[in-house]
Amino acid sequence: ARNPSDPLVARASNEYRLKRLAIVVMLVACGGWFGYDGIVKYPNENARIEELKKDVEAARKASDDAKATRFSTELGRLQHHTDSDLRLQVILGMALPPLGLLVGIWSFYQCRGAYRLRDHVLSVPGHPPIGLDSIRSIDKTDWDRKGIALIEYELANGARGSAKLDDFIYERGP
Repeated sequence: ARNPSDPLVARASNEYRLKRLAIVVMLVACGGWFGYDGIVKYPNENARIEELKKDVEAARKASDDAKATRFSTELGRLQHHTDSDLRLQVILGMALPPLGLLVGIWSFYQCRGAYRLRDHVLSVPGHPPIGLDSIRSIDKTDWDRKGIALIEYELANGARGSAKLDDFIYERGP
């Protein structure tokens, strides 16, 4: 049983953090993959295609049908990549890793700290302590569907603000 004098605490959700970490890893890895394709793999394939075209032509001039067929078969397995293909791969390779890092920083910033309720004072990361008597309204429009409640408050010093309680980012205890 919970002691009534203990604070109610909702810590950051490990599920939320792991999902965001997976997104970051995917963005960074895909960026590396796209960058490798655009800078190394696709130009090498294009160079190989040009080389094979010359080899096929040389084999046909030498009347070596076996070599010409072998080179043509290998040429059929390769796909020429246009300059726009290469440019897109390089752009994605340069953009996705920083985007992944920004998503990671933003996500972990969103789930810093914990929600705490102790002695009729609510603590929400990024906000001053909010006395329950300072709360002016609670918007639970998205609570049932998304687990989000918006709290509007006015402190004794006249400062106003709003805080978001999100039970996807912060775990609710029983």
